[in-house]
Formats: sequence, structure tokens, C-alpha cells
Amino acid sequence: MIAMGGQKISRRDFVKIIGLGSLFSVISLTMRTNAFSFGDIVDVKSQGGGGIDVLRGSDSPDAINVIWFEGQSCTGDSIALLDAVRPSVIDVITGTAEITGYVNLRYMDAIMPEWSSAALQILEDAISGKYDPYVLVLEGAFPIDEKAGGPRYSDMFGYSGETEKGPKTFLDWLRGLLSRAVAVVSTGTCASYGGIPADSARDVPVEYSDFIESFKRIGTSSSPTGATGFFGDPIRGYKGLIDLLPSDITAPYRRFLEGAKLEPGEVRADVKPAIAVPGCPANGQAQIRALGTLILWARGVLPPPPLDRYYRPVWIYGRTTHEQCPRAASYAVGEFREYAGDPSWKCLFRVGCKGPVSNCPWNKEGWILGIGGPTKTGA
Repeated sequence: MIAMGGQKISRRDFVKIIGLGSLFSVISLTMRTNAFSFGDIVDVKSQGGGGIDVLRGSDSPDAINVIWFEGQSCTGDSIALLDAVRPSVIDVITGTAEITGYVNLRYMDAIMPEWSSAALQILEDAISGKYDPYVLVLEGAFPIDEKAGGPRYSDMFGYSGETEKGPKTFLDWLRGLLSRAVAVVSTGTCASYGGIPADSARDVPVEYSDFIESFKRIGTSSSPTGATGFFGDPIRGYKGLIDLLPSDITAPYRRFLEGAKLEPGEVRADVKPAIAVPGCPANGQAQIRALGTLILWARGVLPPPPLDRYYRPVWIYGRTTHEQCPRAASYAVGEFREYAGDPSWKCLFRVGCKGPVSNCPWNKEGWILGIGGPTKTGA
């Protein structure tokens, strides 16, 4: 046992605290410049030989829980989330962003200190109802298992931990998590529509061709894992989890997407909000804002946001990049760059800019603290 702040904790918990200190010292300059107390994040408990409650702002019954579940992902969306500053993740968790109240980030494997069976137990507890109500955030695409129509042996590409009952696939976890969640946010293009993991396989050896084609026959991507997002891909025509998982799980989300209305604070089992926040990665501010709207809905402050045809919040993605472009004046007077890499202020349309047909505000708002973003930086 080690004495710390007048309390005794185990050596293992001491190592966790030191590790967390290192983590938060390198996560992000923008996060570190936001004032917060380490004690607000890490609660060292003296009873029972110690124990650490991390990234959970409050035990208040009014706190909203968040389960962040990651599939086939590069973790880019998590990194972008940690770069958000208005508000930051720390602001939301500690209650500094007062409008959202306390939010408990119960599970996010990219930054949580728990691992192995301790981490999986959090998911088991969420499925059993311990963390009701919770909003489920999805990151990364999800491989199709046999229960969802995948070919024999497809389970082996999607295992995500092993419990006493044996290995569980990503979709095994999602069948339970989606059933219990009050709302879902798919963050990033992979979680929303399948993204890069859902690209079709090329030059497939003959002995594997039927395996790959099996995914295509059920309507998902002909990738090695049949990867897909929560929503169907409206461009490539792939089915999403909302189409492939049992209807008793997905029907509440489908009713919302089909137009069922919910009042502020109206948490129902038969209608559940579902929102896409695409991007590669999704902008951190967009993630915070979309998640924040659902937290405020659950608190009874706001209704769920209106969505566009790609299931994105209209108030974030409603305008084209072109409409918000700082180079729009150059477009209006016909001043265009003639070649890629031209360092001038001129419009990028002739060198491939898709601003007129894409929707996002980050060229206007910047990526972090007003800095960066497409077209603003000449990209």
C-alpha cells in the first residue's frame, strides 16, 4: 500500500494514476490548455484497498453515461475528439460545460485505463442495465459475423474479447449494446457507412473468391470482412447494421429515421435517435456537438436534431463547403488556381475541389481553434 493525499492505495492503482498523468500530459496541447482538476477525473477511493474511477464525472443519478465502442478503426475519430476545444472532452466530463451537465464516459478503449476482463466487464454491465441511460457511440466499421449472414468462419475476423462464455464478435457486443442504448451516434465515415474497410477486395485468390462473394450476396461490401457501417451506404449501395441485425434491435432506430418525432426528454423503447457524423476523421467539434445534442435531448432540454438524407445533423452539415468558403470571392470573379500546389489565394475548383457538392463547415470554422480546415489551407 502507498499513502497518497492522506489515503492508502494499492501499488497497482498508483501505477494507474501515474500512467494517467502521462496520458493527459501528451493527449493534446489544446486539451492541456483548458483548466481542469486532475481530481475531477480520477477519484481515489480509500475503501476496500483502493480503486480508481476514471473519466466519470459524477455518480449523480442525473448523469448521462456514454459507451464508446470501436470496431475496425484507425482510432482517428478518437484522436480528433480529444482535439476538440469548444468545449473539450474534459469540459464535458467534469461538468465545466454546464449546459450538458455531468457526463460519464464509461467505456472508450482508446483512453480508458481498464483492460482485459475489467474492460469487458464494463460492456457486460452496460448490457445488463447498470449504466442506463446511456448513449452509444460507434467508431470504425464492423465485420459481419455468421449470425448476421456472413459465410462460415467469418466470425474469426471479428472477435472482440473473450468472456466466460467464449469469444464474442463485435456484432455480439452490438446486439446487446444497441438493444439497451437510448440513442446512437456513428462517428466517422467507417462507422457511418463502412468507409475504407468496406472497399471491395482486389485480385482475390480463387480459393477465397466464394468467401468474399458471400458478403456481397447478403448486400454488404465484398471486402475480406464484409465490413459495413451502422447506416447503409447510399453511394455504394451497401446494407448497414440497421438492415442486417434483427429487427427487434434496429426497429426503434429505423422508426426515428423514418420520421417518428420525439419530444425533449422523451426516452422511449420503440423510437431511438440515430445520428451520423461522417468524416475521415470526423471533426472533433462535430462529434462533441452531435453527441451533445443527444445528451441535451435525454436531459429534456432539446428535441433530437433534424437530419439530412445521409442521416447527418442539418445544423452542422446543412450548407455546402462552397457556401462557407473563405475563397468564395475568387470563385465569384473567376480567379482559379491553374495547377495543384499553386500557393495563391485563388479558388481550388479547377484543381479538384468538391466544395460545391460536399457539406461541412470546417473550412470556415477551422479544424482546431479556428486553424486549418479544407480550402482554408489550400487543400
